[in-house]
Amino acid sequence: MILDGENLFFDGKALSAATIESDVLAVGAGEAGDPVILVVRVKDAGTGTLKTVLETSATADFGAAKTLGTFDAVPLSVHLPRANQGFLRLKATSTYTKGTITAGLVLDDNINR
Repeated sequence: MILDGENLFFDGKALSAATIESDVLAVGAGEAGDPVILVVRVKDAGTGTLKTVLETSATADFGAAKTLGTFDAVPLSVHLPRANQGFLRLKATSTYTKGTITAGLVLDDNINR
């Protein structure tokens, strides 16, 4: 799996027992013929849970955000859901009190987890 800095929501961001909001990715409206994969990984976090919400909007300020998916698994590797409006962001709600989160869009995830 190759992570591209232009397609990262979180890049080693510190986790806390709260909701954190990612960077906004401008990916363009529409769908890819071969959908990209959303990956979410935590590192050195110990025991806890992570709920990830993927949102889309037609504008970068997310004034009219739409939820594309809600995920409770970590690590997470899922195809990007359809209905992308051009901008994407993640909201991650965590019970972890330490560790980091990295999340982004990739073309091919690591099947040898």
